[in-house]
Amino acid sequence: MGWFTVIKGAYPGLDQIDRCLPVGTSETSIQRGSLVYEDDSDTSVGPQFRLAGVAQAADPRAYIYFCLVDQTNFSAGMAGTYGQGSAGGVAKVTGLAVGMPLEVQTDQFDTGCGLAAGDLLGVGAGGLVTAHAAGLNCIGQCTKAPFFRWVNDAVAIAGRRTGANVEAVNLRTMWLPGLVGSMGS
Repeated sequence: MGWFTVIKGAYPGLDQIDRCLPVGTSETSIQRGSLVYEDDSDTSVGPQFRLAGVAQAADPRAYIYFCLVDQTNFSAGMAGTYGQGSAGGVAKVTGLAVGMPLEVQTDQFDTGCGLAAGDLLGVGAGGLVTAHAAGLNCIGQCTKAPFFRWVNDAVAIAGRRTGANVEAVNLRTMWLPGLVGSMGS
């Protein structure tokens, strides 16, 4: 279970910039707050969300979203194609665009990169927010260094009790692609 909440900005509402897509069939680790991108390389299935990683940190065409629900969430499964035939099915999730002006809080960040207020942020391995590196896409700026907070639905004892402290970071969203050359095809 991932933690993600909007602190300031046009969410929820008609002004929010979002995208609702099926999750790629090979994905297994998308959580609430994970960084995802729209992959439209498989024309037989159409666009789908995939977990962002280091390849997307360097790809200015890989627009980044914050996933709003775990891909294993029952509602995400029902919004997708679970239970609709013998093929299994895929979840359908919604992502909030990083280019939309928001201040958010998430536990989906690289705890080993030593973030501080004011640091620029980028896309890390496994769909995690990490410190920005020169020349790569910038997705935000840290507004509050990592801290612990109580989350009511965080798993404390699997199957028995929820409610636990999680480490989270606050950030202001932005989309500054690391353009280094022509974007023509």
